[in-house]
Amino acid sequence: MTKVSAQDSIVDQDVRVNQQFWIDYNHPNQWSETQSVRTQIAFRTIVPNLFNRFQAISTITFKNINQKERKWGRIDSYQLGGGAIYTQNTGAKNNFELRLLQGFKFNIPTIKPITLSNYIRLEERFQNSFDDDGWRSGFRLRYRLGTNISWKKHYLSFTEGLYFPLQAELFFNLKKTDRFNDLIRISPGMGYKFKNNWRYELFVIFNRTTNITETNNKSSDFILRLRVYNGGKKKEGIEQQEDFQLDDVN
Repeated sequence: MTKVSAQDSIVDQDVRVNQQFWIDYNHPNQWSETQSVRTQIAFRTIVPNLFNRFQAISTITFKNINQKERKWGRIDSYQLGGGAIYTQNTGAKNNFELRLLQGFKFNIPTIKPITLSNYIRLEERFQNSFDDDGWRSGFRLRYRLGTNISWKKHYLSFTEGLYFPLQAELFFNLKKTDRFNDLIRISPGMGYKFKNNWRYELFVIFNRTTNITETNNKSSDFILRLRVYNGGKKKEGIEQQEDFQLDDVN
């Protein structure tokens, strides 16, 4: 027990302030004007090398596109999804998570160039650390406020697809599972959209996380995140939906 506690204290010390790198690939599939499926494949790592995380998640979006006869009032879209997350830990047991999610998005129009996008999501998390405790379940609520500032007056041709995504997100633990439940995330970024609809976004993210390990309750995470969006193919008679606020995981 003494040896394990010593190891755990070292890990705790390392994660109080850390640097992380995230990269994800996002692929859309437009079924119709109102329905689409988006899949994300992602990898995350931390410095010092305490864990590597691999995750895949798909989300079905039901979009309320009829602006004159909106069936759901101010709600812009509903999302349902699920996926798997595998965390490879150093000095601790690995963790496998199955996650189900459901959420909705609504926009708040403000001044003409800026629209605030609000996203509320409930996550059901089922985790297994490959020990005798078996599966543990928990629930987490997320609220995200975001907007995109586009470069409207492009005096130079290369700035035509330039935009700046800004996001702030709160995570609320409803029923504890294991770590990374409650946090505050601030995500300023820069994006560029090419003529073939492929997009690249680079974020510098700050996380203030609670419930990191059994003996250390908080950490400050500085994250560099690269996001790649496949432009997707337009089906005949179906307009590809723009969505600069693609749903995240974790």
